[in-house]
Amino acid sequence: MKAYGVLAVALAAMLLFGCSGAKYQQEKTLLSTATKAIESLTAAINEAGAPEEIASAVNAFAGQFEKLVPAIKKINDEHPDWENNPPSQLKDAMEQYKSASNGLQEAMPRLMQMASEHMDNTALQDALKKFQSVVSGL
Repeated sequence: MKAYGVLAVALAAMLLFGCSGAKYQQEKTLLSTATKAIESLTAAINEAGAPEEIASAVNAFAGQFEKLVPAIKKINDEHPDWENNPPSQLKDAMEQYKSASNGLQEAMPRLMQMASEHMDNTALQDALKKFQSVVSGL
């Protein structure tokens, strides 16, 4: 009987520790997806030569982020302290997200320069309006 008790305790411990690794998995996935979208947009802004290239990248980003905004907003509303004090399981993902966001902020002057230089490019202007609409949802 003692062996069954030890086995039961070991099995319970494995389940407990195995399941706890999945804690915050949705949040990690969300942060990773958002980070990749931001990094992709930043790279496109920094590398693009034509306004159409930037418009395409901005539209792709807006389409991706539009799907993420409700979940990001929900996390921000439920856990406002996570921005500066995330759970240890999310610290790396949060740092990557912040780093990507900072990179995008650094690329924004180039995006705004392209927008002002190509005021007559409706594809770029429409993409920027969509971008603004999606980002303002946060």
